[in-house]
Amino acid sequence: MITLKVNPDAYSYTEERVKEFFDSWCYILIGGVDVGKSSFAISLSAFLLKKGYKVFFLDLDLGQSTIGVPLGIFLGRLKLIDGGLIEVDIIASEFVGDNTPEGLEPLIVARSIKLLNLVPKDDTKLVVDTCGYVNSPRALGYKKNIIENIENPFTIVISEEPWAKRFISYLPGRKTLINPLPNAKKRDFQTRKERRESLFKQYFSFNLTLFSAGVHLFYFPYPLLSLRDCLTSMIKYKCVVREEELAGLIVGLRDGRGKFMGLGRIIEKTGANLLVETPIKNIKETRFIELSKLRLDNQYREIGKLLIFQKEV
Repeated sequence: MITLKVNPDAYSYTEERVKEFFDSWCYILIGGVDVGKSSFAISLSAFLLKKGYKVFFLDLDLGQSTIGVPLGIFLGRLKLIDGGLIEVDIIASEFVGDNTPEGLEPLIVARSIKLLNLVPKDDTKLVVDTCGYVNSPRALGYKKNIIENIENPFTIVISEEPWAKRFISYLPGRKTLINPLPNAKKRDFQTRKERRESLFKQYFSFNLTLFSAGVHLFYFPYPLLSLRDCLTSMIKYKCVVREEELAGLIVGLRDGRGKFMGLGRIIEKTGANLLVETPIKNIKETRFIELSKLRLDNQYREIGKLLIFQKEV
């Protein structure tokens, strides 16, 4: 079970600002890198829990996930526990396969909608945390698409950047622009990378199972698919990948119904099969393997992204 610690400084800032917010069933956080989105999202969740609401948390931060591991998006049910902590029960998750949405925006929108549809509306609050990928119109556009598919959202843009005022004017529904959280710490690329690697190491460090899988089971969602295409159940592709690049590749594991079960890491290729390690227990249910673009070494450190050539079957 995952537990989250509420930052007291972030909570006091959140409690002060939330008085200005419209009441909504869904609050979505948008902003640049290291402006305090996740801290604000956790604090807002704690505030809503203390008010007696059922609170769900949708984590769309691919590279620095709060309630899951990188490369995926996660939906959790939250509960306050002793010590001022928040306990997270993961309801559902989806594999994306990269640390940033670049090129995968339609897929993320589709899979976000899939998770949104699992959230009940009665006496419920939903807090949505997003990644800091905001440096292009395309990046802002995919977040706008997510907001447009949420009924009556309240959008909180956290930024002092010039793009924020322009962007917020294009958003549907009610919204507000606030300054970054006090004492928000800017982290360099290496620090963020090390945190991702730490999350991966924790994930892969217990109850590992090795199993073989046929190469023909691989598929990877093509980045330029339309939203309608992304929503189809299982879209399969033939992928041309150099054999020497397979070792260490992170894969998403799905059962026969297409449900995402967790991550695996390719150990080696043996003939027509691949040897994969994973901490998930129900490995015999695996029917589909979904390629990522990220590889890890034996210490679970990132060793570069994979260039995948794709062709529709």
